[in-house]
Amino acid sequence: MERQNERTTSDEIATTADGNGPTTNSSTDGLVIAPLATAAALDPSVFSKVNATEAIPATWEERARKAWEYYIEEPLVKNCVNSWRTFAVGDEIKITSDDENVKNDAASLADRLNISAFVKDMILQLLVKGDAVGFKRYTKNGKDLEEVICVNPVSVKVKYAQGQMMEARQFPDDNPGIGEGLELPVDQVLHLKWDAPSFSPRGNSLVLPAFQSIELLRDYRRAEQAIAKRWATPFRLLKVGGAFGQKMVMPDQKMLEQVRNMVNKMDLKSGLVVPFYVTVETHGTEGQVLNVEDKVKEVKEDIIVALGLSRSLVTGDGPNFATASVSLQKMLVMIREIKQAARNILAWIFDDWAELKGYEDKTLQFLFNDLDLSDAVDVKRLLIELYDRKLISRSSLQLKMDLDPDIESANRENEKRSVDLLDEKQVKPIADMVLAGIMGVETAQEMLGLDPAKNPTGSRTEASWAGPFARGDRGDAVCDDCAHFDDERNHCRVQRNETTFDTPVCRFFDSKTVPSEIPSDQEGEVPEQTTACRECEK
Repeated sequence: MERQNERTTSDEIATTADGNGPTTNSSTDGLVIAPLATAAALDPSVFSKVNATEAIPATWEERARKAWEYYIEEPLVKNCVNSWRTFAVGDEIKITSDDENVKNDAASLADRLNISAFVKDMILQLLVKGDAVGFKRYTKNGKDLEEVICVNPVSVKVKYAQGQMMEARQFPDDNPGIGEGLELPVDQVLHLKWDAPSFSPRGNSLVLPAFQSIELLRDYRRAEQAIAKRWATPFRLLKVGGAFGQKMVMPDQKMLEQVRNMVNKMDLKSGLVVPFYVTVETHGTEGQVLNVEDKVKEVKEDIIVALGLSRSLVTGDGPNFATASVSLQKMLVMIREIKQAARNILAWIFDDWAELKGYEDKTLQFLFNDLDLSDAVDVKRLLIELYDRKLISRSSLQLKMDLDPDIESANRENEKRSVDLLDEKQVKPIADMVLAGIMGVETAQEMLGLDPAKNPTGSRTEASWAGPFARGDRGDAVCDDCAHFDDERNHCRVQRNETTFDTPVCRFFDSKTVPSEIPSDQEGEVPEQTTACRECEK
């Protein structure tokens, strides 16, 4: 009966070649036409998705959604994209200017609009989806910026003409492209494209070259899960009864249930004694197992390379060090491109803000607290050595270190206006120039921020400001009027050098009217009771 029912079912399922309907077994010229079995009714579209082209959607919107899905679900993709963003932008963006007021106002605007988070969101959309759309909103009076928004680029339709954006409309995410949408003012919209020419309406995602490798990685994961389930839950067959020599054992229902309960209740850590007519066969753990670990490793390397990172940085192997060095330089260039996109975003915000505030003639500089893959210490040391040898200018040195020469020059001028009297590095060069006679006392006082009217008065005190070799302000006084001048040998006993009688006096001048007890036979020795001698000893 079972065979007849099976044959009848097969006959009912079988169809004619033209598909008009069911047919039954028939014989033509002695040839028996066998009906199609149910197992032969295969769907030819089952393996259609195996085609590699199916991994990459045709439209840009679908590719952007798929790239975002990979970024959210795949840790490897997320780590690579976040690495690029961290290397280029860092965690905070600082703003500086040659004007202190402009610098404070710009910093206040950055804090109020949360510019650092906005720039990082824009860079993330740019790398993952290939597009970044920003929108800025003004205050009611139109004199300041109220908000900057990172818009989902998938929800925005743009139209270009001759490389210029002519129209931008935003549609709801649940009904993309349906209805008229919301028109966005073009002058308030920023549209950035990654890895695309200017005439292209949309950019290309950084994740796009890794689509096929990511799908292959998911297939390997599914295969690994299937193998794990097959090993964890093997398929067991219990064979009860059969022919054993000349004896035939025919099990009844009670015997089958007894053996089944015996196997189900057994302790897996100990053995089970069964009758000779019971045989257990386990299926699912035999055969060759796919080496998924090595396959997954290869696919991960392909994904990393597709995302722009160097294989040598990930796996540690490569042809030689030169190849790895070139790959590192290529990564540095790409980091600069991402950083330039961040600068374009900041310029789009702050250039408009400066025009609204009347700061068009002021200069702003953006400093990224980023991670540098190169050996920045050695490079900067080399640049400083080139500057010390007069091989490059100061402006070139500052530009190589990502500094604005105009802003640094303005900062240096501000620093020159005030000198810290407690800082030896600032005061000592001024004092040395005064002692050498290069700079006057009044100029030094002005640089140090001292008031000459409040300085101590007196001939010796005023003379001491000018250093040991400066001439005192004694009118027409000459060395011949000084008590320390030996007119017989034209020699000064204080400075212990030769001089002439008509030389202007120094700060050790002591009039001959003041009694001096310097013995004439002790040349070069000054008695303790004279003020000049005490200062000389000091």
